[in-house]
Amino acid sequence: MTAPGAPLLIKDDIYEVTSSLLRTGICDDQNFPVLKDSGGVWEVVFDGAEYVSIALGEIEYSKLYAELSDKRSYNVRLIDGGLIQLMYRFDGETLLQHRLAFYPSPTLRPFRDDEDAYMTDELYLEIVNRRIVPFPIRFDFDGREGVHVDVEHPRSHLTLGDVKNCRIPVSAPMTPRWFIEFVIRNFYRTPKRDFVGDLPRHRGRFSSTITANEESLIHLSVPALEGVDAIGGGTHG
Repeated sequence: MTAPGAPLLIKDDIYEVTSSLLRTGICDDQNFPVLKDSGGVWEVVFDGAEYVSIALGEIEYSKLYAELSDKRSYNVRLIDGGLIQLMYRFDGETLLQHRLAFYPSPTLRPFRDDEDAYMTDELYLEIVNRRIVPFPIRFDFDGREGVHVDVEHPRSHLTLGDVKNCRIPVSAPMTPRWFIEFVIRNFYRTPKRDFVGDLPRHRGRFSSTITANEESLIHLSVPALEGVDAIGGGTHG
């Protein structure tokens, strides 16, 4: 069966942003996206995505991170060990769900075989010398019927630290390009290196899903880009 345009676009978007991170040297391992058909429901995932459920259990963060890292359950591993996961589900052209997660490394990974090379690697030192309290950041979207509860469970929301019931409203689902920019801009730019300017162009956008009540609260807004087409047939709900 030929894949619909929307999941293909998202797969291509993940491929392009991953390739961009590899070129800049900020990514040191990756799993490129895979498109799977489950009876008309199309999933954009990666090898190792089956281990994402580890994060749903009651587990100490350092152990959770170690499990995900050891099983290579990520799209991208960044130079300081930060892990990025990008997962989407579509019903034909319509976005059903997405899970976009960033897991900072709780400790610095041991230097590779050539320690001297790392000690003189300016980019590595700039990034790992930052002082960061690690906790996971996750942007979720769920447009399935019966899941959304106005204000209490926004269709698109941000969860900080895997805290139960932490669901900060977000104006719309996020594309891979926007999520990668969010992570890089806020956690990886240095005085000498921007990285954001090296990312590929935006390939599409999702329509707004936030309600009036949710918009009246403190929320995050995904920019509506002029001249960039909406992806697929909208969202359920």
